[in-house]
Amino acid sequence: MVVAETAHAGANGGSPLMVSVRGFVARVTLNRPKRSNALDRALLLALKRAFSGLRRAPDVRVVVLSGAGRSFCSGVDISEEGRSEFYKAPQQIERLYQENGQEIVRGLQSLPQVTIAEVNGPAIGWGTCLATACDFRVVSDEAFFRIPEIGLGMYYDVGCLYGLLSLVGPAQAKRMTMTGEDIGAAEALSMGLADRVVSPAGLSAETLRLAASLGARNSAALRSVKRQMCAATVAAKRHLGLMELELTTAYYGSNSDGIEGLAARKEARSPVFARESGDIGIGRKRNRR
Repeated sequence: MVVAETAHAGANGGSPLMVSVRGFVARVTLNRPKRSNALDRALLLALKRAFSGLRRAPDVRVVVLSGAGRSFCSGVDISEEGRSEFYKAPQQIERLYQENGQEIVRGLQSLPQVTIAEVNGPAIGWGTCLATACDFRVVSDEAFFRIPEIGLGMYYDVGCLYGLLSLVGPAQAKRMTMTGEDIGAAEALSMGLADRVVSPAGLSAETLRLAASLGARNSAALRSVKRQMCAATVAAKRHLGLMELELTTAYYGSNSDGIEGLAARKEARSPVFARESGDIGIGRKRNRR
């Protein structure tokens, strides 16, 4: 029986995020399947509201984060339409987006309920971030993880790195963020990025089995254990998140490599990034405009 169901409407009148509650399990579904659940401004703000609301839902013991359609989340929406709406209130500039993004990531990580990412398909960029911000990850054997920012002249920001580090350690985190390699479901399981891997047909059932098992435990004890774990891992890196705001603002303010990376992707060519003056012989210099 559905005891609560809400939809947060986007700018176009649609519902980019669906939140439903059945018993003690809340399901938060990214609902932009035609865009592979890419995050536009409306969806980011809806996530922020949803996580805030779930904090005040004492009857909810488990939160499942999922994606509609065949993707979990393909990252930030880099389409012309998506980017034209991205830098508007309350994130009119890059720094405000970074602050807002960090609040969303922390909001998910710090939910008092146990959280499960039901990864049904590609989890790219922000998709990997949202999955690693959850307590558990049940993954389809057709899914994969990718952090592509390095190839776009960007890097893994908004506080996403710290959840990944806590799961897989520095060596694998460096590999994922510095090479942008795809990590398939089987490899994700072996490196601690996935907790369970199942067929697409069995994904929802396996997620619900895990949710039922967790929900049967003492909820107060679960919340206490989660607080302890968070304090010892991601919360301990809060000061790094504050420093990241300054580094990110300075990085994107000092060069246009991110713009070049997105343009190159759209035009199906290799990007030509700016180089530090000491990088003689590594690629050709880019003329500044």
